[in-house]
Amino acid sequence: MFENMLRVLLLADTLNVSANADRLAALDFICIYGKKCKVLDKNLHGDNEFGFAEFANKREKITEAIKLSVRNDFVNVEHTAQGFLYSINDRGRSVVQNIQSPYARSYVVGAKIVCRRFSDYSDDGILQYISDKATEAKEA
Repeated sequence: MFENMLRVLLLADTLNVSANADRLAALDFICIYGKKCKVLDKNLHGDNEFGFAEFANKREKITEAIKLSVRNDFVNVEHTAQGFLYSINDRGRSVVQNIQSPYARSYVVGAKIVCRRFSDYSDDGILQYISDKATEAKEA
């Protein structure tokens, strides 16, 4: 749970705009499985044949990590007509600045590429992209 929360903070800081839980979960998944999603040159969590099958479970874990981030006052939550949107706050940025590890640096490098690549996609568009890649990989 703690690792997922730290990734949410790294991603929210990189994204630098409010996002809903679906978008955060989808972008995080692509950051982790960037090669499998044909966006990055490697999978941060290694290669395995069941990456796409993990998406539903990862989505649930990211939702819990967002809740933990909100409870710890690292993330602001805003209720909008489109649902709840989350954004990193100063306290969360302070945590991010103190995360110094090769993993975190690799994650942020990938997150910058992923966030840029999908900036014009709708939330549903990103989810559809993942679904399409799963189908292509015959994991769906």
